[in-house]
Amino acid sequence: MTPLDIFLIFTAGAALILTAVLVPTLLQMKRTYKKAEESLDLLMRELVPMSRKITAGAAEVELLAANCSAKLDETDLAIRSVRQAGDTLLLTSQALKDSVRPVISGVGGLVAGLQMFGRVFLRGKKD
Repeated sequence: MTPLDIFLIFTAGAALILTAVLVPTLLQMKRTYKKAEESLDLLMRELVPMSRKITAGAAEVELLAANCSAKLDETDLAIRSVRQAGDTLLLTSQALKDSVRPVISGVGGLVAGLQMFGRVFLRGKKD
């Protein structure tokens, strides 16, 4: 046997081993590719309806946000009105208190004077 024959035997053996390793690897890669393709097709079929649902949900959220914003504006106006009414009521009650206090004091003094007059007048008749 010549060195060329030995080289050819080793080369043939290496090609055989390489083929024995590569064939199952290539078959597995083919199965994996098919599975990935099926998964991608399924994903594409599910993605379109899902994106439509997400778009519809986003539109609904946007509508709800606008509605909440309008309600908050209405509530803010109502709170301002109630605050103004409370301030007006406070000012009115203070003005009423300030205007009624002298009258009540005068009536109280008149009543006290009449009571004193009645005591003095009635005491004078008993003697």
